[in-house]
Amino acid sequence: MSRARKLLFNSDTLKTETLMTPIKDLGLRIGRSILEPCIDKAREDMASFGVELEPHFYLSDTYGCIEGTTNIALGFWDADKTIREILRETKDIFRDEGDILRLLRHEIGHAFCYAFKLYQVKEFREVFKVEGNFFQTYPKDDRYRWNPWSTDFVNPEGDFYAQKHPDDDFAETFAVAVDPDENWRERYRGRKGVLRKIQFVRRLIRTYGRKKPLTNHNGKGLHLPVEEMKQTTADFFRISPRMYILNAEGYLDPELRTIFRTPGRIKKPVQPSWALVNRYRVFIEKTVVSQSRIKDPAVVREIIAKMASRLKTMGLVCLEDEEDRALAMLTGLVLLKAVSFRLFGRFKLPSR
Repeated sequence: MSRARKLLFNSDTLKTETLMTPIKDLGLRIGRSILEPCIDKAREDMASFGVELEPHFYLSDTYGCIEGTTNIALGFWDADKTIREILRETKDIFRDEGDILRLLRHEIGHAFCYAFKLYQVKEFREVFKVEGNFFQTYPKDDRYRWNPWSTDFVNPEGDFYAQKHPDDDFAETFAVAVDPDENWRERYRGRKGVLRKIQFVRRLIRTYGRKKPLTNHNGKGLHLPVEEMKQTTADFFRISPRMYILNAEGYLDPELRTIFRTPGRIKKPVQPSWALVNRYRVFIEKTVVSQSRIKDPAVVREIIAKMASRLKTMGLVCLEDEEDRALAMLTGLVLLKAVSFRLFGRFKLPSR
């Protein structure tokens, strides 16, 4: 990789761009992220225990199973290596594959419960001590009382989460029961309340595991899918990009915003700004190479490609009657970056 490309796409640049871009525009996908192998492993584990349920997984602003459905939301941040690194550096938040897998087992437990409306089964309500409406009695926040000496609840994470509500008691118990690496008979030996619950859950799996769900709603009524998240990553996590901007050599967004417009209530004809760049790519390159006296034309091509990529992500547009002005300003910006690289070996102009 050339030095120019390394600078334009350096780590601090990617982190700054990620923080300053609306989450919906980051192009986040479950595929090819750490989430994909975790989901595959969770499904494999479920199948080995006889659970054929196929929940619908999607990216959102939290981890959780939508009440009464088999739709499971996954935190969007775990679908992107850069965001995961930012959170590790700024918030000390990090989950490895094992952590995510445990979360998935828990959420699949919720989905299994909802899919077969187990909360309506008499024995389920007795074993998990369900009183009143299963959903309406769920705590509104994370404040709940627990008994650290109780022998009636699993506690795989040491946080007493199973004691929050019967819904989480079942999900936590389910997660333990379907963990192929969990020696629950030894771990909870002598704890009759816990053992009864685990054995009951395994019986429920044998009874319902291969049945068709009573309710599904896959893909319907999703809670804030990532495609609707208009906040920037910086705003969502309340993280300042200041620590990255100084060395963000390829961060061009502010300069590009002075040339092009944000789409909205523009009534005049517009065109995608990245399309304008691609149409005049050869002209810009030849002009800048001759004016900058740069020895390697590939540097100019890298700058232009970087700008086109960012403009496409940012969704900026150009008024058709401002094309000449935008082209002149864009060519000038490419020239400035090329000269800076020739003189100083970097794209950010040195501060005085």
